[in-house]
Amino acid sequence: DTPKTPPGNPCLKNNGNPCNGNNGNIGAQGNAGHEKTKIDKKPPPISITMPAVTDRGVFITQVGDRNEANVLQTAPNAYAKIDQDGNNNDADVAQTGTGTAYTEATQTGDQNFARIQQNGPGQNVSYVTQTGSGNWLWSDQEALGAIYNGAKLTQTGNYNDMALYQSGSDNLAILTQDGDNNGMTATQLGDGNRLSWTQQGDNLSDLQITQTGGSQAGGQLLITQTNTGNPH
Repeated sequence: DTPKTPPGNPCLKNNGNPCNGNNGNIGAQGNAGHEKTKIDKKPPPISITMPAVTDRGVFITQVGDRNEANVLQTAPNAYAKIDQDGNNNDADVAQTGTGTAYTEATQTGDQNFARIQQNGPGQNVSYVTQTGSGNWLWSDQEALGAIYNGAKLTQTGNYNDMALYQSGSDNLAILTQDGDNNGMTATQLGDGNRLSWTQQGDNLSDLQITQTGGSQAGGQLLITQTNTGNPH
């Protein structure tokens, strides 16, 4: 909160402070992974399909030991498909409200957890894929308008955390984690938000992105986080 340069100017040398995208020094006391973040405020179009849904249907396939799947449907039009292959996986789906909900969730590996909530008078669609072990995912979609909310959520690796909250209409999010021990939290409020966020590497930080409505409010983002994995 000051325009002055603090003692030990972080831009002069690798002294452990992020500066101009260098993410700290190359020693163990800094950011050893050299995390980099790129942001594009004019991303290409995002497409997530909303299938037609009539009545209610639940389809569950489980291969392995001690897997658990729970589905609650009170929405008049709701579809849920859960596939689990591995051990000790847990998938919970709640489709409520007065609108339409569609979910496909696939977990491959061990000890993965997914909680998916869809509600509101509008339409929600989500595609969830977890591959690896110990991944955690939470998705809450609240459709409040005529155009559906859509999410495509993918975790590949181990011990990743992902959370998405959508409330409004015509919000689309594609969240992808490829690596281990990464964190991702995204919130879309209002209408017409677009977010494509990718993490590639290990131990990438959670940017906690919040969008509040359409391109005029900065609600169109493509974010890529990478980590070289440099052990030094």
